[in-house]
Amino acid sequence: MATTHWLGDPPAEHDPLTAWALSRLAATVAEDARLDAVVEIACEEREFEPELGGRFGAGTTGGPAPRRPGGTRTFRLDGVSPALLREEDSDEPWAVLFDPARLIRGIGAVTRAECGEGYVELALVPHPLFADPADGWLPPGARGLVVRLDPGTGLLSSATLHDDRGPLATARVHELSVHDVRSSAEAGWVVARMARTLVEPVRLTADVAVEVDPHEDLAFTGGPSARSWTVSAGGRELTVTGDYAPDATSPSAARLAELLAPARIVSHLAHVTAVSATSVRAGVRPLRTFPFSAWAPDESLTCAFTVDQETGVLVRAEATAAAEEGGRVVFRHVVTALGARRSG
Repeated sequence: MATTHWLGDPPAEHDPLTAWALSRLAATVAEDARLDAVVEIACEEREFEPELGGRFGAGTTGGPAPRRPGGTRTFRLDGVSPALLREEDSDEPWAVLFDPARLIRGIGAVTRAECGEGYVELALVPHPLFADPADGWLPPGARGLVVRLDPGTGLLSSATLHDDRGPLATARVHELSVHDVRSSAEAGWVVARMARTLVEPVRLTADVAVEVDPHEDLAFTGGPSARSWTVSAGGRELTVTGDYAPDATSPSAARLAELLAPARIVSHLAHVTAVSATSVRAGVRPLRTFPFSAWAPDESLTCAFTVDQETGVLVRAEATAAAEEGGRVVFRHVVTALGARRSG
């Protein structure tokens, strides 16, 4: 099923197509439908279970890893709702096909982006720090994941996980029927803009007012990167990169980094609604504890984000507690000045 989406037709060139595809994946957070489908998942047999958990994986202890059996399973799905998959943060092996925005946070690079007849094919490499070691399709130790994205629906028609020996598992959608489509283009535009920061280089300076934050440690200086900025916050100036180490960065400094590169937040969101042409309000997926998001760490929070359309930087971010907890503001950062990086 391939129809024109409000993002427009996929561009032909690699870099614009990569940004478009990430935007399309993110827009699914603001969309829902009722789906019927048949999904076939085929696994290749391996002598030993591959260790794909990366730095944070449990690994294998106490002897050789068990054999990974091969085989094919078929799932017949009736009335699947992508919104419900996000609400439950479903771990069904086919869930990634109908909730592809969950992939964004774990992407380290898009090494290939090509247009085909009615699809866009992407070759994704996992990020060693942000990819989830428990993810069945893009764990940090994988060689890569190749997906085919339907431009009209934003759903994946196939996904193939690769390890060092080649294709390890493939999921394919057959007999897809899409009913009762609902979407918010206004909300979709905002999360799409956030997602593009994953592949857009930028170097900026900013003044940030940390109006509410229970953490005080801002001691984070990132190395030079394609997406970095010099921030003045709390009377201090520090260099921040969006590619920070989530296990070695204080929460407050991580929130500054996620203002810069908000693509890392998109996978954690659910129930996204537009507040304006540049702002959204959203809930947080349950159990989204890894990969960690400094802005959406708990499902009891409601988040609000305002994006700068030119750079993708969040110029205002806020997280509030649930109404039964008083609806208090837990975090609020506001960018009061944003400009080109100072020379020298």
